[in-house]
This record gives sequence, structure tokens and C-alpha cells, in this order.
Amino acid sequence: MDIYEHILESKNHVFDYFEGKKLCFLDIETTGLNRKNNYIYLIGLIYFDGEKDNWCLKQFFANHINYEKILLERFNSFLNGFNLIITYNGQSFDLPFIKYRLSKYDIYNNIMDIESFDIYRKIKTEGPYLDLDNLKLKTIEESLGIYRKDEYSGKDCINFYYQYINGGSDILKERILKHNYDDLYYLVDILKVFEIIEDIKTLDVNYNGNKMEIIIDNIIIEGDIFRIQCSTSTTDEDLNIIYYQEGFNINWESQSINVELEIKKGLITPTKKALFVNKINYPSTIQLKDLSQYMVPDNVILLKVEDKYIMENIKDIIKELIYYVLQ
Repeated sequence: MDIYEHILESKNHVFDYFEGKKLCFLDIETTGLNRKNNYIYLIGLIYFDGEKDNWCLKQFFANHINYEKILLERFNSFLNGFNLIITYNGQSFDLPFIKYRLSKYDIYNNIMDIESFDIYRKIKTEGPYLDLDNLKLKTIEESLGIYRKDEYSGKDCINFYYQYINGGSDILKERILKHNYDDLYYLVDILKVFEIIEDIKTLDVNYNGNKMEIIIDNIIIEGDIFRIQCSTSTTDEDLNIIYYQEGFNINWESQSINVELEIKKGLITPTKKALFVNKINYPSTIQLKDLSQYMVPDNVILLKVEDKYIMENIKDIIKELIYYVLQ
């Protein structure tokens, strides 16, 4: 078994998300998807080494499947120093896979008890706010301007590994290590997607001559009601506005705003379902127009198409309704 270490440039922005945590990013390479019948041959980690005062990337590589136990023992011992594991879909794949393989060799471990943060699961909950075709790691990376030179997939690496342990060239091993290195290296950078999500869900309005930030916390759809739950940066604890009108309601109490919109359902294309509001139901003084890429009638403001929210319209409606009730 071999262990490889690489010194990385600063990744201190990670602590903006996970302050005070002794954390590591983790990604594994396996000979297949079934943890009962397949093996782990590579475990990669990124972490901050306090003694070296550097970010490090460490890879545990088994030069043969017969060395899986040794790999797991060395990894398990090293993992004890961390209290947070960050992965991409690791709660479904990496962590249960490692847990099973450790247990198979009767290696005591507490990997499933260590706090974990699955970037994929978190992004999935925010998926309707993102204009992405899917949530594959490559798609997320490219949305952030990350374009890898890595031309091999995890499936390719399985083939490389079996060729390597059966007498293949070290070039095969280098390809595998590079693939895992890139997976980990860019995993750190895709945390920036959460800044983008926060920006997508945030709008500013003028309140009493000052800029007030409004953050969309949640959207709930119940029947013909589109409920938007928001929080604000105002410190005005006396603020209490309840406004009911045909087509919309607003309940604003201090730092909490709930906006309810009456919605209609229809087809925006022959195959795409949509939710929308009819601006005929709104006072003429509220200036609304559809800001989406779709061609719609003048009275239609799209809120959702298929599983994606039309955030430009949602934020514009919130802003215009707030100005309306404050006037």
C-alpha cells in the first residue's frame, strides 16, 4: 500500500462555511458499486495540517485488492483526528461503503458517528432555485467555470486498476490518482455554489431610506397557493403588517415576511408544466412584467416551470408587493 501527500494552495475560505471544525473532504475509488462484493482501492482526503500550516491532499492507494484491509486500517487511524467529513453524495455511497468494508475486517470504527456534510444532498434541496439540467458533479463544476482536463471517469478507473494490478504500467496508476486528486481538489471549490444560491434567494428593497435585505428561506406550494417565507435584515421590532387582497396576502412581522400568491396551472410549451400568477388580479399601480426567457401573454407572470423556480419573477413580485403595502 502506498500513501501520497500533496501540499495545496490555501483553501481557508472553507472555514467561512465550517468555522471551528476539524474537517476533511473525502472521496473514494472502488472496484464497483456493491459494497458487499467490491473493494476500496483508493481513499483521498483534503484537510488542513496544523503542524505544517498547509492544506494537504492525502491518498491511500492499495496496489492490489489484497491490501484493502491495510489501506482501511491506515485510513481509519488517520480519520480519528476529524470531527466533520465533507463529501459529494458520500452519505449514500462513500461512507456506507467504507463502514461496510471496515466491519468486514472487524476493524473498530465510528465513521458513521462523525458529523458529515453531503454537498450533493444540500444542493439537491436547493435544486429548484438553480437553473441546471442536473446535479452531476461535472455540471455543478462547469456552472462555476471549472472545466477539468481529466478525461477519465470512475468507471474508466476501475478498468485501469484491474489492468494495473495484473501487471499494467504505472501510467495506469497515475491516471487513477490524478482522477481522484481532481475530484477532491474541485470538491472544495464547488462550495462556492452555496454563495450563488444565497445570492439567487436574496433581494434588496429600500425601507425608511435604508437598504433592507430580504432572504427567501422557503417556498411551499399547497393547492392554488404559492407561499414564500422570507426573513429580513430589519431591526424594526414594531413592524407588523397584515395585508389581504384578492390574488395575494402579506404577513410581515418584524424580521419575518410571508407572501401568499394565488396561482394558476398550465402548459408553457406542449410538454412543460408551469405555475403562474395572473396580474389582472393585482392593482394597476403594481408594475409587474414577466422577466423569464419564455414568450407569455402580457397578463402572465411565471413562477415555476417544471421543477425550476423563475427567481427573477418571484423576487420582482416580492419587491413590488412590499413597496405597494408600504406606500
